[in-house]
Amino acid sequence: MRTTPLFLVVPGGRSNPLDPDGATTNDLARNTVLVMDTTLASLRVWPLWQKARHLAVSGVHEDSATGARAEEFCQTLARGLGNKCAISRELWLATELQAASLRAIAAAEAAAADLVIVSVHHAETLPDEVKRWLDLWLKPKRRRPAVLLALFDPLYLGSSAAIQSYLQNAAQRGHREFLARTEEKPFD
Repeated sequence: MRTTPLFLVVPGGRSNPLDPDGATTNDLARNTVLVMDTTLASLRVWPLWQKARHLAVSGVHEDSATGARAEEFCQTLARGLGNKCAISRELWLATELQAASLRAIAAAEAAAADLVIVSVHHAETLPDEVKRWLDLWLKPKRRRPAVLLALFDPLYLGSSAAIQSYLQNAAQRGHREFLARTEEKPFD
């Protein structure tokens, strides 16, 4: 599966908005136009999400940096869906899932969510508590579609191929759609 950004901020006033050469971080921060990447628009659930008044997001992250990445994605998704769709989110720190009782609560929240996020750093494998949480999440049968989204560090920091493959297989086992997003290298 190809890893690609799900959203692209288009710098205002550029003759080629898809070419960020010369853009500074401040330029990108001031941009207000959002172009939806075809990856997100190709999801089977996207038309449903666009009509929804509420979208539930649940997820797990490793630390404050990966938690901020998940929060940022949720904010971008909210802007993409507009004001008519409220997004509720429950994000869990991976270490909290070591306790069986908290893992069960987090899995129940994920089972009710439309979007489940796993935001992690590069590694060979996921922490065991996250794997057990995923297994609990996948057990109940779903009546409505859900998406598993993996958020990773920039590629120049390493590879998450093994984790991405594991998550993709988990999504397939649970009949969920799967997307992966790798942060882009910041502009110099």
